[in-house]
Amino acid sequence: MLEFIAMSAIAGTNCHYEGPFLVKGLAYDPDNQQLQYCEYYTSQDNGEITVFYYAPQGDLIAEKTLRERNGPAAGRSALPSVTQIDRRHGEVREVLWDDGQWMMRYRANEGEAWKVSLREARSVDVVDAGFDTYVRDHWDLLSSGKTLKFNFASPLHGRSIKLRAKAVSCNQAAGENTCIRVDVAQPLIRLFVEDLNLTYDTGSRRLKSFKGIVNILDPQAKSQELEVFYQYSILPTGTQPADP
Repeated sequence: MLEFIAMSAIAGTNCHYEGPFLVKGLAYDPDNQQLQYCEYYTSQDNGEITVFYYAPQGDLIAEKTLRERNGPAAGRSALPSVTQIDRRHGEVREVLWDDGQWMMRYRANEGEAWKVSLREARSVDVVDAGFDTYVRDHWDLLSSGKTLKFNFASPLHGRSIKLRAKAVSCNQAAGENTCIRVDVAQPLIRLFVEDLNLTYDTGSRRLKSFKGIVNILDPQAKSQELEVFYQYSILPTGTQPADP
């Protein structure tokens, strides 16, 4: 039901944002089916990707910048440098490529001290939205039924978290969709952490929806589990859309 509501609303819902976008996402609470925020992936003149997060009332609540570690263009890398700022709470999450290693920085709010850690390049396989590219790079492996293990950068924890992804049965439209479940690789931690569930269009390999803990806090600065549905703009021939 929620998917039907989201797909019916996505073309007309804009959280009062009127600018151009490459990808739009609508984030819903799966329990009450209420829209929590809209996200817009936009391309900047310098090649960076900026993601704007708007509350349904039209307030800009957060923004994120994605850039390649060897240049500004975010492109299709699984390892972009990322800066995300929450305008309501002052929370900042960063994963930055710095002199051959990864620097992870986190600040819960403006009154808190920064938590900073440095990690070797080989300790990180995926950063933030780069997971979408990582899935496509390993599409054949996932389609064969094999499990994909990878290290995901978590500035909140100051280290990488070992995750695993595997294609699973879809609830419906199995021929049109490919469904992927992501969970924590360590069995003990897995008991306390909810899975992430992603649905891709099999033909285009574009992400259609994501369900799980999102990287945007709720109004009370608590983590929240939402379901996000994506819409892609039609771009001129020869251009590539950004991928959330």
